[in-house]
Amino acid sequence: MADKTPFSPFVPGRGGLPPYLAGRDEERDDLLALLAYLENGRGAPRDAVLTGPRGNGKTALMRWFEREIRSQGETVDVVWLTPNEIPDLDALANELTPLGRFDSLRPEALSLSIGVGRLGWELGRRPASLTRLLRARCSRQPLVVLLDEAQNLETEVGGALLNASQSVAAEAPFLLVLAGTPNLPTRLNALSATFWNRAKQIGIGRLEPVAAGEAVTRPLAEQAPPLAITDDALAEIVNESQGYPYFLQIWGDALWRVAKKENLTQIDVEAASVAKAAFDHERSIYYEDRRRELKAQTLLSVAIEVAAAFRDCVTLADAELDRVIAATLDADPRDPEVLRLQSGLANVGYVWSRPGEADRWEPGIPSLMSYVETYEAA
Repeated sequence: MADKTPFSPFVPGRGGLPPYLAGRDEERDDLLALLAYLENGRGAPRDAVLTGPRGNGKTALMRWFEREIRSQGETVDVVWLTPNEIPDLDALANELTPLGRFDSLRPEALSLSIGVGRLGWELGRRPASLTRLLRARCSRQPLVVLLDEAQNLETEVGGALLNASQSVAAEAPFLLVLAGTPNLPTRLNALSATFWNRAKQIGIGRLEPVAAGEAVTRPLAEQAPPLAITDDALAEIVNESQGYPYFLQIWGDALWRVAKKENLTQIDVEAASVAKAAFDHERSIYYEDRRRELKAQTLLSVAIEVAAAFRDCVTLADAELDRVIAATLDADPRDPEVLRLQSGLANVGYVWSRPGEADRWEPGIPSLMSYVETYEAA
């Protein structure tokens, strides 16, 4: 029988759970602290909102949390959702409380839609019905709802879900966790939802150097045979990645492939330079996709000026970023178009501000700014 083809432990691409979730101890503790309320039969005192530029590991952290919940057996149930699955209240109700599992939950005020290929809750446009249904469901079994890409929520659905969470968690064991791009708070403010801004807001940004190194070294050390990385090679890897989790997964995958091909037990600078060719190729593809995205959203010209402003500094004050954007328009910093462009840059993760630091902006990936600036200058 043929040997099984070995595969890389690294998972660049779709937000899968990496082999080692580095540098997120505080964030994990925050989520587990909220889960503890449900495990004791109580609703979480507040929702959790995870924000950060794409590729920093929001989805990976949610996957870790989902796995933790499921590892406890059937004590707490968990549902994973994206906005595409819940275009209206009926769809939301049926995802949260599917008939077949909860047939007996039929409050008098709720009706069912029965027809060819369909049997489910029919809430119409009655958010209060969602609250009653969800309250009954959570009284049966504690529930955690994980909603990824939450910035794309439909207004009616998002407002109903956040308001239901507030009401249900006050009476039954329920927790809502939202994850989205840096402009998610702006989106939530538009949903007419009460108390969302009292949620536990968790910023998911680039990793510190030590954690970035561990994201690569620990999975490789757990291979058979173990694969080590010299200090000078690791320093280069961390520097090139800039602590961006997606890039670290690309690096790890490239290093693993070089080691397998050359039958190595240690990655030195020379082996890392071979892997870097594959890393550079993947990073260039990623950067070109982001540049095209900026161009398609008419953000490219302002992105170039913002890159120049960040060239000699780590962060920019909110007023200074407004001034840079306004200068590209020859407009007043208070012009609504300035805010629109700022929000657009945040939505694609070009810039972002951490929760609690709304007056300070930082690059999503500093080297992306360098790429955009250099490309347009060529």
